[in-house]
Amino acid sequence: MVSENNRLGRFYGIGTGPGDPGLLTLKAAARLRQVDVIFAAAAREKKSFAGGVIDALGDCSAQRVSLPFTMAQAMADREQQWVSNAKTIVNELKKGHDCAFATIGDPLLYSTYSYLLREIIALLPEVEVETIPGIMAFQDLVSRFNLPTVEDRESLLITPAWGRDKNFSAKLKQADTLVLMKTSASRPELMSELEKAGFAGEFLYGAQLGQEREDLRRGAAAIEEAPDEYLSLIIAKRRPERQSVNPA
Repeated sequence: MVSENNRLGRFYGIGTGPGDPGLLTLKAAARLRQVDVIFAAAAREKKSFAGGVIDALGDCSAQRVSLPFTMAQAMADREQQWVSNAKTIVNELKKGHDCAFATIGDPLLYSTYSYLLREIIALLPEVEVETIPGIMAFQDLVSRFNLPTVEDRESLLITPAWGRDKNFSAKLKQADTLVLMKTSASRPELMSELEKAGFAGEFLYGAQLGQEREDLRRGAAAIEEAPDEYLSLIIAKRRPERQSVNPA
């Protein structure tokens, strides 16, 4: 049932950045302040990164709703959760409420938003959607060390570190700079694979960026000793930087 004034709410996908509220874009902040309801993935901890960024806005009056997302191995279980969450959002949109789904990083890069968006459009094809990009964690991490991500004709590969398949090593050999997302599992083995693939330049590690428990590391040995952290990433460069790179 659509709202009495026949107006559908507008749906926004909003990237809140890696965790530091200072990296939220002006456009994202404006939309968060104007919507009626803000949805976010239920946090593994008491407060989600996206929720912490929104809290820092101070004058955001929207209703806040946490949505559960399963990481079950069975794709059918995941799809069932996406549909359930999409129905929750569609119900609000039909009431004429403008709704946002806030997510860390960028909404369209390894994000639950992309799955959710497909289901919302399937349920409500006429809905208007605006996706607002966010700064990615790897952009934040290289900026801390003033390290160019890629230059000239260098190539960049962004890939999850978990679930590595038989083609993983071959993919590594094609990149000059590598961004590995979610690196908590088997990090020593991962670093060994990078060495075998010819990465002999800079190695950077970041976890919980912009938070109190932020962990920044440089060098293969230091990274191997890092504690397990789900929200972590490694940046590896095949060749050494041409000049010294010092952290800010």
